[in-house]
Amino acid sequence: MQKVSKAYKEAMKRPLRNRAYIHISIGVINQDAQKTACVDVPENMLTEYSNFTKPFDNYEIDSIYATAEQGFARTDGSMVFLPRNVREAFMNNGLVTEGVLGSISIRFGMKHLDIKGLTIDFGEAYPTAFTIESDLGIKEYTGNTLALWSTEDVFTGVSFLRITPLSMANGQARLRIYKFLCGVGNVFTNKDIKSYSFKDYVSPISDRIPSQDMSLTVYNYSFRYNIDNPGSAIHFMELGQEIRVSFGYDVTGKGDIEWLGSNEVYLKTWDADDKEAKFTATDPFDNIKSTYYKGRYRKEGITAFDLAQDILEDMGLEKNEYSVDPYLKGMLIYNPVPVASHVEALQMLANACRCVLFQDRSRRIRIKSSFTPDMAAGANQQAIHSHVENVLGNRVRTTYAAAFRGFARTDGSMIFLPRNQDNIFDDTGYISAAVCDENGKFEENPIVEIILESTYNSYGMGLNFRSVAPEEFIIRTYNDEKLLGVFEVVENKETECILNQNFEGFDRMEIEFTKGYPDSRIVLDWIDFGDVTDYVLEYDRDLTASPRGRKQEHLKSLSVICTIYSESTKEAGQIYSEEMKISPDENVKIVYFNKASYEISAAFVMEQEGGEVTYCDMLPDGTVIRIVESSDFYAKLCFDSVTAEQMVHVAVNGKEYQTNESCHTVRHNGIGEEKTWKNELISTVQQAKELEEWLAEYYQEPIEYEVSYRGDPRVDANDLFFLELRNREQAMVRCYQNELEYNGVWSGKMNARKVVKI
Repeated sequence: MQKVSKAYKEAMKRPLRNRAYIHISIGVINQDAQKTACVDVPENMLTEYSNFTKPFDNYEIDSIYATAEQGFARTDGSMVFLPRNVREAFMNNGLVTEGVLGSISIRFGMKHLDIKGLTIDFGEAYPTAFTIESDLGIKEYTGNTLALWSTEDVFTGVSFLRITPLSMANGQARLRIYKFLCGVGNVFTNKDIKSYSFKDYVSPISDRIPSQDMSLTVYNYSFRYNIDNPGSAIHFMELGQEIRVSFGYDVTGKGDIEWLGSNEVYLKTWDADDKEAKFTATDPFDNIKSTYYKGRYRKEGITAFDLAQDILEDMGLEKNEYSVDPYLKGMLIYNPVPVASHVEALQMLANACRCVLFQDRSRRIRIKSSFTPDMAAGANQQAIHSHVENVLGNRVRTTYAAAFRGFARTDGSMIFLPRNQDNIFDDTGYISAAVCDENGKFEENPIVEIILESTYNSYGMGLNFRSVAPEEFIIRTYNDEKLLGVFEVVENKETECILNQNFEGFDRMEIEFTKGYPDSRIVLDWIDFGDVTDYVLEYDRDLTASPRGRKQEHLKSLSVICTIYSESTKEAGQIYSEEMKISPDENVKIVYFNKASYEISAAFVMEQEGGEVTYCDMLPDGTVIRIVESSDFYAKLCFDSVTAEQMVHVAVNGKEYQTNESCHTVRHNGIGEEKTWKNELISTVQQAKELEEWLAEYYQEPIEYEVSYRGDPRVDANDLFFLELRNREQAMVRCYQNELEYNGVWSGKMNARKVVKI
């Protein structure tokens, strides 16, 4: 779910929503530059009838005003005269310089932008030679013959661009800019879009490959997208082009637009008739057709994190194109990944690690943990009768009276410390060793640290301090040792302190007490984390129809199969044999095996007189065979010193691993469905046990809902919600398929499954 402001959340709950905005670009458009581009008023000398905003918002030009410039005005009815009072000119003519061969400066609301390419519609009176100046210098362009000009040049670290014509196609004329795009492509906004739909699917247990499908229909103004129009934008589109969709919402109704994170997909099909043009797009996974052959059995294991990186990098992805949960660094994988597509290999790994596989809005492929993480608490100091580990468990039962200000009670709720430390009860909470001074200051601030098995979201947090409350403390959250945020509590007087702060995506939390109650210790009985979501789908405010529920068959038992690899007791044998053509230009061949194999060697097969077969690594002409790269499923062969094209018979010898299977079965109900789950990466009883528990949590609550709601562009598949039911109770559900439609207003549908626990 996308982060939004409190004002956005409140505005979306109102009975009447404000105006929604949509901005779609096909191609490479820098959205930050496009949204903040504006005319640099002090730098420009523009005509009074110039429009300072529409050239950046993809508006079409109205009838053009005829002006006295060389070779410009026409008397064929295609132009109109300016009104006597120029300020009454209302037709959109874009940006028009006051003087002949004048410059136009454009400034951006953000600094140091990297803009890949420009697309500028100069109109029929276009410059044939011009310069573009930026923070880093001046680029000159000559020989232009196009009204709609574009370049793929990259403008790095810019805050402004200044276009200055050197010569015009029609001689002495003003410079005009009808449209200005920060990139190369097409842009559609509210006025262009007839309809938009987006379907997003993520499996909560990674049993299917995630998918995203987008459909867009736009009005075909002036036959711009007709296939028989030589200048049609259709001709400049390519399969796999980037499509970026941004949603905005006027949170106040006064033009205060809050833009959400862009959603990026790839162009798949497009067509047009005289009225409309249609485009479809899909996710990165749909374009990945390659296969992963590098699976390898490892006795000592490899971390799931390193294995995920190997698969992703073998796909050709850079580190900024994917994200792997640091939790995977603590899990070892022993078995080889079987031969499968790269996407299937990632799906298998995600399932084995109790993670979900998906692509985020920036097209990054992500593997993220999807279970309630184990938590452990520690402290930098604590008293002898303190047990900091209890603050995350059940409510503590025992409190020892202590002689510091305002703490002890004589109502029977506290007891005295025993003389023998061995008799101290072990169900106390956290008590700091340090006592603060009369001003509440410590010589060493007490710190409670909470370490989580994987990342976690908490919307709100509660801390119980028993009798006396610390006045000030700081909460720091981390993810993979990177600081996420700092939240300070000051002037606290509450012994049961409730925080409404959202803590998202953290795997470690530090609570540092910087000022205590005067002359006292820190006594922390328990910590409660809040709900994992703050989003409630309410009957009266969000739902457009009552949810349609269905219940699947109960889970009777669930079996997870372990696959155990071991080395063979047999001698090495032939695992591959083939005749192939080699030459000086083709001296590298890759061969594949049917089963996971090891101790691989390669040789030439030579037939002697009498039918005898021999093996050697060098031919009589000096050609040598060697293995330069291999896994359990393939070998890359290199033929050295090849002098001529020839046919050779090659054999690869090796040993095939032996595999045995065991089954971890848990019975859950007396009746229902018996399920068996096989993931070839599961090789230990502990892995099977954890996977079974995770899958059982999913299957044991077989209730699904089809939900129709008002739609919200901040929602993603795999998000958690509280769904209000007819009896006003709330059920926690996880959305696995989300559909969003836009045709001037939003509407949405989702398929969600009830969640047992988080």
